Amino acid sequence: MLSNPTGLTDIDAARRRLACGDNEPAPPRRSRPLRTLVAQFTHTLALLLWFGAGLAFAARAPELGFAIVAVVVLNGAFAFIQEHRAEQVVSSLMRRVAVRARVVRAGVERRVPARELVPGDVVRLAAGEIVPADCILLGADSLSLDLSMLTGETAPVDRDAAPIASPGRGAEELTLPSLLPSGASVVTGAGEALVFATGAESAAGKIALLLEQGGREGSLLERQVAQLSHVTAAIAVIAGAATLVLAQAFHRVGPLGALTFAIGVIVALVPEGLLPTLSVSLAIGAQRMAARGAPVRRLSAVEVVGSVTTICTDKTGTLTQNALSVRCFIPARGAPPDAEQAARLAAALCNNARPAPAGGDYEGDPVDVALARWAAAGGVDLAEARARWPRSADTAFDARRRYMAVTCAEGGATREFVKGAPEAVVALTGAPAPAGLDEAVVSAAERGERVLLLAVREAGGPLTCLGLACLHDPTRPEVPAAIAACRRAGVRVVILTGDHPATARSVAATIGLDAAARMVEGPEIDAMDDRTLLDLLQAGASLARTTPEQKLRVVQVLRRSGEVVVATGDGVNDAPALRAADVGVAMGLRGTEVAKQASDIILSDDNFATIVAAIEEGRAIKQNIRRFVSYVFTSNVAELVPFLLYIFFPIPLPLAIVQVLAIDLGTDVLPALALGVEPPSPATLLVPPEPPRKPILTRALALRTFFLYGTVEALLGVLAYFSFYWAHGWRPFDSLDPLRALEREAATLTFIGIVSGQIGCLFAQRDGPLRKRLAFWSNPWVAAGLSIEVALAIALIYVPGLNGLFAMTSVGPAWLLVLPGGASVMMLIDGLRRVRTEPPSTGS
Repeated sequence: MLSNPTGLTDIDAARRRLACGDNEPAPPRRSRPLRTLVAQFTHTLALLLWFGAGLAFAARAPELGFAIVAVVVLNGAFAFIQEHRAEQVVSSLMRRVAVRARVVRAGVERRVPARELVPGDVVRLAAGEIVPADCILLGADSLSLDLSMLTGETAPVDRDAAPIASPGRGAEELTLPSLLPSGASVVTGAGEALVFATGAESAAGKIALLLEQGGREGSLLERQVAQLSHVTAAIAVIAGAATLVLAQAFHRVGPLGALTFAIGVIVALVPEGLLPTLSVSLAIGAQRMAARGAPVRRLSAVEVVGSVTTICTDKTGTLTQNALSVRCFIPARGAPPDAEQAARLAAALCNNARPAPAGGDYEGDPVDVALARWAAAGGVDLAEARARWPRSADTAFDARRRYMAVTCAEGGATREFVKGAPEAVVALTGAPAPAGLDEAVVSAAERGERVLLLAVREAGGPLTCLGLACLHDPTRPEVPAAIAACRRAGVRVVILTGDHPATARSVAATIGLDAAARMVEGPEIDAMDDRTLLDLLQAGASLARTTPEQKLRVVQVLRRSGEVVVATGDGVNDAPALRAADVGVAMGLRGTEVAKQASDIILSDDNFATIVAAIEEGRAIKQNIRRFVSYVFTSNVAELVPFLLYIFFPIPLPLAIVQVLAIDLGTDVLPALALGVEPPSPATLLVPPEPPRKPILTRALALRTFFLYGTVEALLGVLAYFSFYWAHGWRPFDSLDPLRALEREAATLTFIGIVSGQIGCLFAQRDGPLRKRLAFWSNPWVAAGLSIEVALAIALIYVPGLNGLFAMTSVGPAWLLVLPGGASVMMLIDGLRRVRTEPPSTGS
């Protein structure tokens, strides 16, 4: 494996990537179109239709059998296309949140997707980044790794550039001091390393291959919809069997005729488009979340985030703008006269910020960047100071220690520089805090400022406090409105921060969070049992000076109590809490690769308001699934009633089986999809969160679907059917035998009546006042679905040949007025229901 200190050239890298393939932990699952297509024809509802087609051929009704087969094929092809589109959306989102690495190519550092790395590349690593491939260290500065994702070991493991004979293979390679396995996260320090294995040959690749051997378990929502389809299929078969018996008992028809009616009942009760619409709705929901700044790494997070009851959020960059600047410097009493200039030097040297590649600024941790700018503003040249005072040792910042220290040398003399939380640095001095320091800290914290104590130790001397650097980070202007929206939505917000409690309290008060008066420090948390901690959290308290272990414990305590928890974070120390939460949310701008890969959602703008938008979209997804299910089952009721009338009353069949198919796979499809992409309604965040396991078809929704919408739509079809006979001289209780010649026209009116109910139900399923439900601007799919539904219905009635294929015939144009008339009736009855329903209604 040839390389050089300046890295590979682009040409060499391209050649090796062609030979070795992409650096993916596991080869992406090859799209298997044939298997996916076959799956669309073999799920429960499709098998039931195949069964119905077989019965039709057995009943010597080949036209019906071929019609059902055509429906299964068309529905399967449509579902295949929609699922492929959904997979494309998910793949696009995964590319957006893929791991990125810093690689040196031809002597120039650049940031590229980790999948582009090849053996021989030179990569640079810093705290918070993920090792993108198996590497050998070329140089390290206090580097330590978290190997828990590979070995389960929770304690950080030190790494150095000691030479080794060979990389080793198997489990032994993880113990080599200069080897960095892919998938490990950098806890402290920095280093430069040479890539020697990528993709499936890497440590992470071997683990990923094992995981690939396991099957994928569907999400909760997918399992709920699948269960609903199984129940529906069972009901359809039972109803079909009952019809078989009743048709022979009441009509004295032969077995073949009764079998035809049984097929009609089965077909009428099968919601053919139920399953493909689910994946489409989830994918479009994920796409909309990404458009609002919250791309997802796990599609099931789209549904879970809508059930969130508690948000555990950090402060810096999420509630604030992450625009840190040093507002002022407060010298410590007893510090030397040049304390401020000495503090600027300490800020420059005890600092891991790097000059930006483009020049003119710095990049790295926001605190380090702010201190570097402050030092530069005071005349300290960062590069010159580091060259004059090279670092000989350091203690990297750690969330538990809460300080950073470096030892620098100049001409044989050493000097130690320290920065960190005031109480942590004071503890290092071994002496009481300088007079007035505590008061200055509290005063600055109450102004919402973040305070760091800078200190210096001359060779062999005591650690001397220089003073406080007060950093200001303004709150985001949109956060107060987002906090208010959470309150209205019944979502609790808990601040978990490592900052001073007074700082956290000031920010909480500024954004309108009730927790401003209930702030608890980390040490107090350790003294509490879980019950006390839970009571405190549910009372609205927030936590300051917290450690990663305490954040993790908070998330676990809330989840064990039944809460659905979102946790936010940006650093390697936040990863445990992000993984433990129901939905982990990482910061996209300042978040480390470790935090991003441990999360389910990544905020592209690091904004708390975007979390609220994600919750709104998550709730809307489940509402839309319910709208779709209700709409589809409404039509199933309307299709079933004509068959029941035929069985129990001496009338011609009001609806042909092929007309049922025309409704289910024709006029129903696009309006149902339009409901599946309905945007969130204003009422979405005005109700408390619901449990994730709350069924799709709730009791209230089932009653409304089957006994209100379904009944009205069925009545519209039946009334249209008998109205046609009435217009031709029939009166109630008269026999319809003299009008047998009008049987096909009457069945056409049944079809028109049911379609009119569909149109009305489309608007009834939407939220908001009547004017908004009738508007198309918020969801253009509704306009498209309605237009195609009406156009298709008219074509099925009036196009010669097509109407014969679907057992219909042309009727007088005046009868088309049933379409707007029936739709108006459905909407009027729904309006009366809404008057009696306590607002706000969310369709559940």
